[in-house]
Amino acid sequence: MKISLLCSLAAWTVLVSADVKNGTAFTFADLPKELVVQRRVGENVRFSLEEHAELQQSWQAEWNTSECDLTLEHRAGKPGLAGLTVTSKIHTPARVELRYRGPDAKDVRALKLLVYTVGEAKDPLYPNTPVNALLKRECERRGIVITDWHLHIRGGMTPELAAKRAKASGIRSSAMENHGREWEIFDNAQLVAFAKHARKVDPAMPVGIQVNDRDWFKQIDATTRAKFDYILADTMIMGTLPSGRANRLWLVKEIADPDAWMEQYVAHNLQILDEPISILANPTYLPVPLAAEYDRLWTTERMRAVIAKAVARGIALEIQAGSPYPRPKFLKLAKEMGAKFSFGTNNFDPGPKDLARWLEVITWLDLGPNDIWTPSCLK
Repeated sequence: MKISLLCSLAAWTVLVSADVKNGTAFTFADLPKELVVQRRVGENVRFSLEEHAELQQSWQAEWNTSECDLTLEHRAGKPGLAGLTVTSKIHTPARVELRYRGPDAKDVRALKLLVYTVGEAKDPLYPNTPVNALLKRECERRGIVITDWHLHIRGGMTPELAAKRAKASGIRSSAMENHGREWEIFDNAQLVAFAKHARKVDPAMPVGIQVNDRDWFKQIDATTRAKFDYILADTMIMGTLPSGRANRLWLVKEIADPDAWMEQYVAHNLQILDEPISILANPTYLPVPLAAEYDRLWTTERMRAVIAKAVARGIALEIQAGSPYPRPKFLKLAKEMGAKFSFGTNNFDPGPKDLARWLEVITWLDLGPNDIWTPSCLK
Protein backbone atom coordinates (compact mmCIF):
# COMPACT_ATOMS: atom_id res chain seq x y z
CA MET A 1 0.00 0.00 0.00
CA LYS A 2 1.34 3.43 -0.94
CA ILE A 3 1.30 5.82 2.01
CA SER A 4 3.39 8.64 3.40
CA LEU A 5 5.42 8.71 6.57
CA LEU A 6 5.46 12.15 8.18
CA CYS A 7 7.62 13.23 11.10
CA SER A 8 7.02 16.68 12.56
CA LEU A 9 9.82 18.17 14.62
CA ALA A 10 8.50 21.52 15.85
CA ALA A 11 9.23 23.67 12.77
CA TRP A 12 11.09 20.82 11.03
CA THR A 13 9.47 18.36 8.66
CA VAL A 14 10.83 15.11 7.28
CA LEU A 15 8.57 13.62 4.63
CA VAL A 16 9.15 10.14 3.23
CA SER A 17 6.99 8.80 0.42
CA ALA A 18 7.62 5.10 -0.11
CA ASP A 19 6.34 1.67 0.70
CA VAL A 20 6.26 1.52 4.50
CA LYS A 21 4.64 -0.79 7.00
CA ASN A 22 3.03 2.02 8.99
CA GLY A 23 2.53 5.73 8.63
CA THR A 24 2.90 7.71 11.84
CA ALA A 25 3.29 11.35 12.84
CA PHE A 26 5.83 12.22 15.53
CA THR A 27 6.50 15.31 17.57
CA PHE A 28 10.02 16.38 18.45
CA ALA A 29 9.58 15.01 21.97
CA ASP A 30 8.59 11.48 20.98
CA LEU A 31 10.69 11.12 17.82
CA PRO A 32 12.08 7.56 17.64
CA LYS A 33 15.76 6.89 17.04
CA GLU A 34 15.09 5.22 13.72
CA LEU A 35 12.41 4.86 11.05
CA VAL A 36 12.25 1.96 8.60
CA VAL A 37 11.08 2.43 5.02
CA GLN A 38 10.47 -0.51 2.71
CA ARG A 39 10.69 0.12 -1.03
CA ARG A 40 10.40 -2.10 -4.08
CA VAL A 41 13.19 -2.95 -6.51
CA GLY A 42 13.83 -0.03 -8.86
CA GLU A 43 11.76 2.41 -6.81
CA ASN A 44 13.22 5.71 -5.66
CA VAL A 45 12.93 7.11 -2.16
CA ARG A 46 12.40 10.83 -1.73
CA PHE A 47 12.29 12.84 1.46
CA SER A 48 12.50 16.51 2.28
CA LEU A 49 13.66 18.51 5.25
CA GLU A 50 12.57 22.09 5.78
CA GLU A 51 13.56 24.73 8.30
CA HIS A 52 12.25 28.12 9.27
CA ALA A 53 15.36 30.28 9.11
CA GLU A 54 14.10 32.68 11.78
CA LEU A 55 14.29 29.85 14.33
CA GLN A 56 18.08 29.65 13.82
CA GLN A 57 18.05 25.92 13.58
CA SER A 58 20.67 23.98 11.63
CA TRP A 59 20.71 20.57 9.96
CA GLN A 60 23.25 18.02 8.85
CA ALA A 61 22.62 14.98 6.63
CA GLU A 62 24.92 11.98 6.44
CA TRP A 63 24.43 8.75 4.51
CA ASN A 64 26.00 5.33 4.54
CA THR A 65 25.44 3.14 1.49
CA SER A 66 27.55 1.85 -1.38
CA GLU A 67 25.10 2.54 -4.19
CA CYS A 68 23.13 5.57 -3.17
CA ASP A 69 22.94 8.56 -5.51
CA LEU A 70 21.97 11.50 -3.30
CA THR A 71 21.24 14.92 -4.72
CA LEU A 72 21.13 17.89 -2.35
CA GLU A 73 19.08 20.82 -3.60
CA HIS A 74 18.32 24.24 -2.12
CA ARG A 75 14.63 24.60 -2.69
CA ALA A 76 13.12 28.06 -2.81
CA GLY A 77 10.05 28.34 -0.63
CA LYS A 78 8.20 30.81 1.50
CA PRO A 79 10.01 33.87 2.89
CA GLY A 80 12.40 32.77 5.61
CA LEU A 81 12.24 29.13 4.53
CA ALA A 82 15.29 27.12 3.45
CA GLY A 83 15.18 23.49 2.46
CA LEU A 84 16.95 20.24 1.66
CA THR A 85 15.60 17.68 -0.77
CA VAL A 86 17.20 14.28 -1.22
CA THR A 87 16.34 11.88 -4.01
CA SER A 88 17.95 8.52 -3.43
CA LYS A 89 18.40 5.81 -6.08
CA ILE A 90 19.11 2.97 -3.72
CA HIS A 91 20.39 -0.44 -4.80
CA THR A 92 21.44 -1.73 -1.41
CA PRO A 93 20.08 -1.19 2.10
CA ALA A 94 20.74 2.47 2.89
CA ARG A 95 21.17 4.31 6.14
CA VAL A 96 20.62 8.07 6.22
CA GLU A 97 21.31 9.91 9.44
CA LEU A 98 19.78 13.34 10.06
CA ARG A 99 20.89 15.52 12.96
CA TYR A 100 18.85 18.50 14.15
CA ARG A 101 20.20 21.34 16.28
CA GLY A 102 17.89 23.98 17.68
CA PRO A 103 18.67 27.50 18.97
CA ASP A 104 19.97 25.86 22.15
CA ALA A 105 23.21 24.18 21.04
CA LYS A 106 22.66 21.41 23.58
CA ASP A 107 19.30 20.48 22.06
CA VAL A 108 20.38 18.02 19.37
CA ARG A 109 18.30 15.13 18.07
CA ALA A 110 19.30 12.40 15.63
CA LEU A 111 17.01 10.41 13.37
CA LYS A 112 18.21 7.34 11.51
CA LEU A 113 16.28 6.44 8.36
CA LEU A 114 16.77 2.83 7.23
CA VAL A 115 15.68 1.86 3.72
CA TYR A 116 15.33 -1.75 2.62
CA THR A 117 14.28 -3.43 -0.62
CA VAL A 118 11.17 -5.61 -0.52
CA GLY A 119 8.65 -7.02 -2.96
CA GLU A 120 8.73 -9.55 -5.75
CA ALA A 121 12.23 -10.33 -7.00
CA LYS A 122 13.00 -9.93 -10.68
CA ASP A 123 13.42 -13.10 -12.71
CA PRO A 124 17.10 -13.97 -12.17
CA LEU A 125 17.40 -16.31 -15.17
CA TYR A 126 19.13 -15.30 -18.39
CA PRO A 127 16.64 -15.03 -21.28
CA ASN A 128 17.06 -17.25 -24.31
CA THR A 129 18.38 -14.53 -26.64
CA PRO A 130 20.55 -14.97 -29.75
CA VAL A 131 23.47 -13.32 -27.92
CA ASN A 132 23.23 -15.67 -24.96
CA ALA A 133 22.87 -18.71 -27.22
CA LEU A 134 25.93 -17.68 -29.25
CA LEU A 135 27.92 -16.99 -26.06
CA LYS A 136 27.14 -20.49 -24.82
CA ARG A 137 28.18 -22.08 -28.13
CA GLU A 138 31.41 -20.06 -28.30
CA CYS A 139 32.38 -21.01 -24.76
CA GLU A 140 31.71 -24.68 -25.44
CA ARG A 141 33.70 -24.55 -28.68
CA ARG A 142 36.67 -22.89 -26.97
CA GLY A 143 36.54 -24.99 -23.82
CA ILE A 144 35.84 -21.92 -21.66
CA VAL A 145 33.80 -22.02 -18.47
CA ILE A 146 32.66 -18.53 -17.48
CA THR A 147 32.03 -17.45 -13.91
CA ASP A 148 30.30 -14.20 -12.96
CA TRP A 149 32.76 -13.02 -10.31
CA HIS A 150 31.10 -9.62 -9.87
CA LEU A 151 27.73 -10.80 -8.61
CA HIS A 152 26.55 -8.65 -5.70
CA ILE A 153 24.18 -9.92 -3.05
CA ARG A 154 22.08 -6.76 -3.02
CA GLY A 155 18.87 -5.25 -4.35
CA GLY A 156 17.03 -8.55 -3.95
CA MET A 157 19.76 -10.84 -5.32
CA THR A 158 20.46 -13.69 -2.92
CA PRO A 159 22.82 -16.69 -2.88
CA GLU A 160 19.76 -18.85 -3.55
CA LEU A 161 18.88 -16.92 -6.73
CA ALA A 162 22.53 -16.89 -7.83
CA ALA A 163 22.66 -20.68 -7.51
CA LYS A 164 19.38 -21.01 -9.43
CA ARG A 165 20.76 -18.88 -12.28
CA ALA A 166 23.95 -20.92 -12.51
CA LYS A 167 22.06 -24.21 -12.69
CA ALA A 168 19.79 -22.94 -15.48
CA SER A 169 22.40 -21.12 -17.59
CA GLY A 170 25.64 -23.04 -17.29
CA ILE A 171 27.38 -19.78 -16.36
CA ARG A 172 28.84 -20.16 -12.90
CA SER A 173 27.58 -17.74 -10.27
CA SER A 174 29.51 -16.41 -7.33
CA ALA A 175 28.15 -14.68 -4.25
CA MET A 176 29.85 -11.45 -3.20
CA GLU A 177 29.32 -8.87 -0.45
CA ASN A 178 30.75 -5.35 -0.11
CA HIS A 179 32.97 -4.48 2.85
CA GLY A 180 33.88 -1.00 4.05
CA ARG A 181 33.32 1.76 6.55
CA GLU A 182 30.52 3.30 4.50
CA TRP A 183 28.94 -0.02 3.56
CA GLU A 184 26.54 -2.27 5.37
CA ILE A 185 29.27 -4.76 6.31
CA PHE A 186 32.33 -3.53 8.21
CA ASP A 187 32.74 -6.36 10.63
CA ASN A 188 34.53 -9.72 10.52
CA ALA A 189 31.66 -11.53 12.21
CA GLN A 190 29.20 -10.35 9.54
CA LEU A 191 31.53 -11.52 6.78
CA VAL A 192 31.90 -14.94 8.38
CA ALA A 193 28.12 -15.27 8.73
CA PHE A 194 27.65 -14.35 5.05
CA ALA A 195 30.25 -16.88 3.88
CA LYS A 196 28.70 -19.60 6.03
CA HIS A 197 25.22 -18.96 4.62
CA ALA A 198 26.38 -18.81 0.98
CA ARG A 199 28.30 -22.08 1.29
CA LYS A 200 25.30 -23.74 2.88
CA VAL A 201 23.19 -22.71 -0.15
CA ASP A 202 25.70 -24.19 -2.63
CA PRO A 203 29.07 -25.54 -1.40
CA ALA A 204 30.43 -25.36 -4.97
CA MET A 205 29.58 -21.68 -5.48
CA PRO A 206 32.60 -19.36 -5.01
CA VAL A 207 32.17 -16.72 -2.32
CA GLY A 208 33.92 -13.36 -2.40
CA ILE A 209 34.28 -9.86 -1.00
CA GLN A 210 34.46 -6.50 -2.75
CA VAL A 211 36.74 -4.27 -0.70
CA ASN A 212 36.24 -0.51 -0.73
CA ASP A 213 38.69 0.85 1.86
CA ARG A 214 42.38 0.93 1.13
CA ASP A 215 43.26 -0.47 4.55
CA TRP A 216 40.81 -3.36 4.20
CA PHE A 217 43.56 -5.96 4.67
CA LYS A 218 44.15 -4.55 8.16
CA GLN A 219 40.43 -4.63 8.98
CA ILE A 220 39.66 -8.17 7.73
CA ASP A 221 41.63 -10.64 9.82
CA ALA A 222 43.47 -13.59 8.28
CA THR A 223 41.02 -16.16 9.63
CA THR A 224 38.07 -14.35 8.06
CA ARG A 225 39.86 -13.77 4.77
CA ALA A 226 40.63 -17.50 4.48
CA LYS A 227 36.90 -18.24 4.34
CA PHE A 228 36.58 -16.50 0.95
CA ASP A 229 37.64 -17.69 -2.49
CA TYR A 230 38.49 -14.32 -3.98
CA ILE A 231 38.70 -10.59 -3.26
CA LEU A 232 37.61 -8.03 -5.84
CA ALA A 233 38.42 -4.32 -5.91
CA ASP A 234 37.97 -1.47 -8.33
CA THR A 235 39.55 1.97 -8.61
CA MET A 236 36.29 3.93 -8.54
CA ILE A 237 36.75 5.29 -5.01
CA MET A 238 39.78 7.55 -4.62
CA GLY A 239 40.51 9.66 -1.56
CA THR A 240 38.00 11.44 0.63
CA LEU A 241 35.81 14.52 0.37
CA PRO A 242 36.11 17.47 2.80
CA SER A 243 33.23 15.89 4.72
CA GLY A 244 35.37 12.81 5.31
CA ARG A 245 33.17 10.65 3.08
CA ALA A 246 34.78 8.43 0.45
CA ASN A 247 35.15 10.13 -2.93
CA ARG A 248 33.07 8.10 -5.38
CA LEU A 249 34.42 8.85 -8.85
CA TRP A 250 31.12 8.10 -10.60
CA LEU A 251 29.66 11.11 -8.80
CA VAL A 252 32.48 13.52 -9.73
CA LYS A 253 31.16 16.41 -11.84
CA GLU A 254 34.33 18.36 -12.62
CA ILE A 255 38.11 17.83 -12.76
CA ALA A 256 40.14 21.02 -13.14
CA ASP A 257 43.46 19.53 -14.31
CA PRO A 258 42.91 16.20 -16.15
CA ASP A 259 46.61 15.45 -16.63
CA ALA A 260 47.56 16.03 -13.00
CA TRP A 261 44.53 14.04 -11.87
CA MET A 262 45.48 11.18 -14.21
CA GLU A 263 48.93 10.91 -12.65
CA GLN A 264 47.31 10.53 -9.24
CA TYR A 265 44.80 8.05 -10.64
CA VAL A 266 47.44 5.77 -12.17
CA ALA A 267 49.27 5.78 -8.84
CA HIS A 268 45.95 4.89 -7.21
CA ASN A 269 45.56 1.96 -9.63
CA LEU A 270 49.04 0.67 -8.83
CA GLN A 271 48.43 1.01 -5.10
CA ILE A 272 45.32 -1.17 -5.34
CA LEU A 273 47.21 -3.73 -7.43
CA ASP A 274 49.73 -3.97 -4.59
CA GLU A 275 46.95 -5.12 -2.26
CA PRO A 276 46.24 -8.86 -1.85
CA ILE A 277 43.28 -8.84 -4.26
CA SER A 278 42.26 -11.38 -6.90
CA ILE A 279 40.38 -9.26 -9.47
CA LEU A 280 40.65 -5.64 -10.61
CA ALA A 281 37.10 -4.74 -11.65
CA ASN A 282 36.23 -2.30 -14.45
CA PRO A 283 39.89 -1.50 -15.24
CA THR A 284 40.70 1.85 -16.91
CA TYR A 285 37.42 3.36 -15.72
CA LEU A 286 37.28 7.16 -16.05
CA PRO A 287 34.78 9.53 -14.43
CA VAL A 288 32.27 11.22 -16.72
CA PRO A 289 34.16 14.55 -17.04
CA LEU A 290 37.17 12.70 -18.54
CA ALA A 291 35.49 9.91 -20.50
CA ALA A 292 35.83 11.74 -23.84
CA GLU A 293 39.61 12.01 -23.28
CA TYR A 294 40.14 8.28 -22.69
CA ASP A 295 42.50 7.71 -25.61
CA ARG A 296 44.66 10.70 -24.72
CA LEU A 297 44.81 10.09 -20.97
CA TRP A 298 45.27 6.34 -21.08
CA THR A 299 48.62 6.38 -22.85
CA THR A 300 50.42 3.15 -23.78
CA GLU A 301 52.92 3.81 -20.99
CA ARG A 302 50.17 4.11 -18.39
CA MET A 303 48.39 1.04 -19.70
CA ARG A 304 51.60 -1.00 -19.59
CA ALA A 305 52.26 0.04 -16.00
CA VAL A 306 48.83 -1.18 -14.85
CA ILE A 307 48.90 -4.39 -16.90
CA ALA A 308 52.45 -5.27 -15.86
CA LYS A 309 51.58 -4.92 -12.17
CA ALA A 310 48.45 -7.08 -12.63
CA VAL A 311 50.44 -9.78 -14.44
CA ALA A 312 53.23 -9.74 -11.86
CA ARG A 313 50.73 -10.04 -9.01
CA GLY A 314 48.51 -12.65 -10.70
CA ILE A 315 45.49 -10.34 -10.58
CA ALA A 316 42.73 -10.78 -13.16
CA LEU A 317 41.46 -7.90 -15.29
CA GLU A 318 37.69 -7.84 -15.49
CA ILE A 319 35.47 -7.85 -18.57
CA GLN A 320 32.28 -6.28 -17.23
CA ALA A 321 28.89 -6.68 -18.89
CA GLY A 322 27.55 -3.34 -20.04
CA SER A 323 30.78 -1.42 -19.43
CA PRO A 324 32.79 0.24 -22.23
CA TYR A 325 35.97 -0.28 -20.19
CA PRO A 326 38.60 -1.40 -20.91
CA ARG A 327 38.79 -0.18 -24.50
CA PRO A 328 40.16 -2.46 -27.28
CA LYS A 329 43.73 -1.07 -27.18
CA PHE A 330 44.08 -1.94 -23.50
CA LEU A 331 42.56 -5.39 -23.97
CA LYS A 332 44.83 -6.25 -26.89
CA LEU A 333 47.89 -5.06 -24.99
CA ALA A 334 46.83 -6.97 -21.89
CA LYS A 335 46.57 -10.24 -23.81
CA GLU A 336 49.95 -9.66 -25.45
CA MET A 337 51.50 -9.08 -22.02
CA GLY A 338 50.04 -12.31 -20.62
CA ALA A 339 47.20 -10.96 -18.47
CA LYS A 340 44.38 -13.18 -17.24
CA PHE A 341 40.78 -12.06 -17.68
CA SER A 342 37.70 -12.49 -15.50
CA PHE A 343 34.04 -11.78 -16.20
CA GLY A 344 31.45 -9.95 -14.13
CA THR A 345 28.05 -8.29 -14.32
CA ASN A 346 28.19 -5.79 -11.42
CA ASN A 347 24.48 -6.23 -10.84
CA PHE A 348 22.21 -3.91 -8.84
CA ASP A 349 19.33 -6.39 -8.49
CA PRO A 350 18.44 -9.97 -9.53
CA GLY A 351 17.65 -8.96 -13.12
CA PRO A 352 20.12 -10.42 -15.67
CA LYS A 353 22.36 -8.08 -17.65
CA ASP A 354 23.09 -8.06 -21.38
CA LEU A 355 26.14 -10.30 -21.92
CA ALA A 356 27.01 -8.99 -25.39
CA ARG A 357 30.19 -7.39 -24.02
CA TRP A 358 31.47 -10.76 -22.83
CA LEU A 359 30.84 -12.35 -26.22
CA GLU A 360 32.42 -9.41 -28.02
CA VAL A 361 35.69 -9.61 -26.08
CA ILE A 362 35.92 -13.42 -26.18
CA THR A 363 35.62 -13.49 -29.98
CA TRP A 364 37.64 -10.34 -30.70
CA LEU A 365 40.58 -11.38 -28.50
CA ASP A 366 40.16 -15.06 -29.45
CA LEU A 367 40.27 -16.08 -25.80
CA GLY A 368 40.94 -19.64 -24.73
CA PRO A 369 41.08 -21.46 -21.39
CA ASN A 370 44.60 -20.25 -20.64
CA ASP A 371 43.46 -16.61 -20.87
CA ILE A 372 40.79 -17.01 -18.19
CA TRP A 373 41.57 -16.44 -14.53
CA THR A 374 40.77 -19.43 -12.32
CA PRO A 375 41.20 -19.44 -8.55
CA SER A 376 42.44 -22.41 -6.61
CA CYS A 377 38.89 -23.26 -5.47
CA LEU A 378 37.98 -24.23 -9.06
CA LYS A 379 41.21 -25.97 -10.06
